Amino acid sequence: MLLFAGALALGALTLHPDTTLQLATNFRKNMIRSFKDSGMQTQLKNLDLSIWPLLIKWEFLKIARPSLPDLPNSWVQIFKAIELSDCAISVWPDWFRLHVELQCTKMDVQHVPLQWSSVASLNSAYASEFFFTHSDFMNLESKQGWWNTTIKADHWFLNGEALGSLHLRYHFISQTELEVEWPNSKEKILLSSEPDQLRIHKQGTEKNYGFLNPSLYAEIMPILRVAL
Repeated sequence: MLLFAGALALGALTLHPDTTLQLATNFRKNMIRSFKDSGMQTQLKNLDLSIWPLLIKWEFLKIARPSLPDLPNSWVQIFKAIELSDCAISVWPDWFRLHVELQCTKMDVQHVPLQWSSVASLNSAYASEFFFTHSDFMNLESKQGWWNTTIKADHWFLNGEALGSLHLRYHFISQTELEVEWPNSKEKILLSSEPDQLRIHKQGTEKNYGFLNPSLYAEIMPILRVAL
């Protein structure tokens, strides 16, 4: 009886309009603060949040970097601007995992140019210049280690190029490995965190890839060719 009464009280509290409004306000503030810490500005329009089921909707979200970042070795500096239109985030529990799905009508991502290279390993002396650091991966795993995340978009744009629809899933299979899957093509890649690099392994091949700051590409590649 006490459990039933407690459930009713919890339901009444979470369904109360003031509670939902406060949660939406807190969500907005936390989102703006989190991106501000990475040197990015946020615009969020028409946010709507419901508890049962847990659903977060918005009409428009833009995350943009107004100036050069103060994080010289972080992978967050890859992104220049991200626009997400007519989106909904739904969350539901499963055995030992939390399923999170982001679905948008349109996603538009702008990023800086990257140089990709096929390598066995990269010298740790250059690690401070990479777009990726080991701590970034640890931070992401600490927040999403128990998530199964799905991202969908009806219209997907990358640096102004229309790429059709988007459907991908990702989840951590260990503290240092992130698996990304494109269900429509059944393609998978494995991102492995190492102290000096982010190793990217494409399923079905024996090749590993890393991405470098373009300003160092010309300097590093001759060294790598000699090493290989």
